[in-house]
Amino acid sequence: MDKTISKRAYIALTLIMAINIILWLAMHHIRMPWSGVPPAPSKNTAIATTLSDRQFFYRFAALSLQNIGDIGGRHLSFAEYDYNMLGSWFDLLYDLDSKSNHIPMIAAYYFGATKDTKKIKVIVNYLSKVGSIEDGDKWRWLAHAVFLARYRMRDIDLALELAYKLAKMQPVGDSLPLWARHMPAFVLTAMEEKQAAKALLEAQLLTNKKLDPIEKNFIKDYLINRLGVKEEEIGSSLMTKEK
Repeated sequence: MDKTISKRAYIALTLIMAINIILWLAMHHIRMPWSGVPPAPSKNTAIATTLSDRQFFYRFAALSLQNIGDIGGRHLSFAEYDYNMLGSWFDLLYDLDSKSNHIPMIAAYYFGATKDTKKIKVIVNYLSKVGSIEDGDKWRWLAHAVFLARYRMRDIDLALELAYKLAKMQPVGDSLPLWARHMPAFVLTAMEEKQAAKALLEAQLLTNKKLDPIEKNFIKDYLINRLGVKEEEIGSSLMTKEK
């Protein structure tokens, strides 16, 4: 009996060591945070490296992307990021968890700040895919894709195409606000980028009651630090609209 138990324990220990070696070989090049954008693994590899724990891999990779480039006191500019690689990570994590808003949030508000039209197209394509899910409030990412296409890519045809797609959506479990249904008119309106961004983000804060507190703070921070909107102006503007 003792020999049988000892043999099983030895086999279990050997298996654990083998799994650890496989995990190290597969993920030793990934650091937290990443200094660059490593190639995204295949979906099967991602699942295998975390012993089929999709959420573990999703959260690990999401946090790594969120902190990408901030390592050793050095901060990389958007020009140094490979957005095609980022797009591959976005697609992989979308396949692992299409319901989470973590990656869409950092794609829209962080990586979406680049002025490079070729790079911004990667963000637009990703947000368009996520925002096309007719479930809950996913439509808002499509609205953000419209804004980026119109004001960052300067591609009014693409922006209108996405705007009409948004206006026709019938999300399950949520209602599309009037401003989103009028998005084609929003695209055609001659507004400056800053005005348009302020209008879009304030509309989301006002009409979307399901926003996570973290995301609300993210949007407010974007309005204040990126667009130069005073905090008291955000509050007064929203209260005026609610009346």
